[in-house]
Amino acid sequence: MKKLELEIPKQYQSVVKKLTEIAKSNNFIIYAVGGFVRDIILNRNPNDLDIMVEGENAGIEFSKIVAKKLNIHPPITFEKFATSKLLIEDKEIEFIMPRKEYYDKNSRNPKTEIGTLEQDALRRDFTVNALFLRLNDYKLFDLTKKGIDDIKNKVIRVTDESASDEIFEQDPLRILRAVRQSFQLNFKIEEKTYNSMKNKANRIKIVSGERIRDELNKILLLNTPSKAFYMLDDLGLLTIILPELKATQKVEQPKQYHDNDVFEHTMDVLDKIKPNLLLRVTALFHDIGKTDTKTEINGKISFISHENKGAELATLILKRLKYSTDFIKQVTFLIENHMYPKMYTKNWKDSSIRKFAYKIDSNLENIEELNIADSREYSKDLFDRVRNLKQKNLLTTNQELFNGKELIKIFNKPAGKWISKAKEYIKNLQLDNPNICKEDVIKKLKILLKDIQI
Repeated sequence: MKKLELEIPKQYQSVVKKLTEIAKSNNFIIYAVGGFVRDIILNRNPNDLDIMVEGENAGIEFSKIVAKKLNIHPPITFEKFATSKLLIEDKEIEFIMPRKEYYDKNSRNPKTEIGTLEQDALRRDFTVNALFLRLNDYKLFDLTKKGIDDIKNKVIRVTDESASDEIFEQDPLRILRAVRQSFQLNFKIEEKTYNSMKNKANRIKIVSGERIRDELNKILLLNTPSKAFYMLDDLGLLTIILPELKATQKVEQPKQYHDNDVFEHTMDVLDKIKPNLLLRVTALFHDIGKTDTKTEINGKISFISHENKGAELATLILKRLKYSTDFIKQVTFLIENHMYPKMYTKNWKDSSIRKFAYKIDSNLENIEELNIADSREYSKDLFDRVRNLKQKNLLTTNQELFNGKELIKIFNKPAGKWISKAKEYIKNLQLDNPNICKEDVIKKLKILLKDIQI
């Protein structure tokens, strides 16, 4: 047991004060636990607050009292795990009891029962996350006896080194968490811990796609995510989680465009692009179609339509990892169109610029960011021309010159597929000339309808 003056971050001071007052007045002993304590020792802003309450099912019981005292919505409870959640001052707080856990071989979801503080500390993943700050008197407990030293020495270590393999066997998601936290915190993974991660990498197969996705998202938003992906590869996880990405290794590219293979290039783009989840996921998979589309004729390497194959593969991967349908559509659109700016030449007419902008629509900024990170030669002139035309109100128009009923009346034709074809033709006329008048459109449409009989 150690006493240490720790300052609760400003954004949590009010919540912690209220919880502590309620705990004292109702004879509860409560602790801030896990990453929250680690982060305040490191002077980092914590992302969440977990409260451990001494006593069987005490987390649920205490959270109900808190809800009544603060006159807020009752807690969401998870009886199976003896946990509950409350939303206090727009912060989601989780309440738990000290517990020990029992694992089934085919699941990472444990059976739980009341345990001692020591048992609760040992059931956690790493020593730096197994510190307890008793809020009743602000005493700090380091029950593994290594947590504070490991924070000081910047080390990620399992809570129980005698059961190192078992810790990752029971919950293999901890392997991904160790990788992510090591780069988030700039900590080194202790050798025995790392070897156990490697030994148990194959166990990641029992983890759900959603859980893997959530950790990958956090990894993707690291300052230098490529380092984590190289570590995942060394651990043997890449082959299991993202075999399509693993397959891009040693896929050679044309030297005039790239100095490295597809995987190395992907890692480079991943680090260069803005830390936005949509952009980072797109960067990770933008060239994934090159493995299947590579051809080499007379020493010339090509990847014809790799963007389309890449979008197809990305869809399969993202579905496997349970990303939302809308997110998948956004990613695949960017992958399908990431080569478009590379086709640009200064000979493009304004009409071609407008057609590009119309096709890309609201994704213009994302396509530009991808182009900057992906290409040796950023197509700046293309994007500048788009902005210039927009500034002059010459980019495009969303005005529909004629609706379907008007077209039927003007051309005295019954409704049919010809209407959608006519509207598409009108849109192209507007892209060629945003200021085209209705009379000119009707003249051109008459010729179209007469010539192709639609």
